[in-house]
Amino acid sequence: MARRYNNRRIIKSFQTVAPRRLIPGMIVTFNYSESGVIDPRPILLFLHNNNKTKNLEGLNLNYLNPTKLKKLFQVMDFKKTKVEEVENLINLNEDYFRIQISNPKKRSAMSTKRFYGDVIAADKFFKGAYRSYKIGKLTSLKVTQINIELVK
Repeated sequence: MARRYNNRRIIKSFQTVAPRRLIPGMIVTFNYSESGVIDPRPILLFLHNNNKTKNLEGLNLNYLNPTKLKKLFQVMDFKKTKVEEVENLINLNEDYFRIQISNPKKRSAMSTKRFYGDVIAADKFFKGAYRSYKIGKLTSLKVTQINIELVK
């Protein structure tokens, strides 16, 4: 069983967003109410919206200790994935933080499959923190602006 850490201090601000507007690479937080859940307020590096199973998939940053969280951002930087990007592709009130993973609105060299293979599958701690969440069981979905100094 994975150990949970409180990494909420990396969040500077957040704003509400609908699940269908999420873009891979966003860091989101939400309330999750499912029986037996260990982390009711995950911080998720969103990678995939599975329409068939109606699940959000991604890396739960609360299952990474502060050292592993820093390592995640170092590995992404090493793999040439831009991590210091603030943007507003979906026209929210404020800009939000997003790791540059390719999507229909903005192309990049890093696809979600490549990101999973090169970054997540390469480390047992990252792979252990990969989760999927039922869209029907989550509420208060918010996209975040993170304090990049805390993870660098």
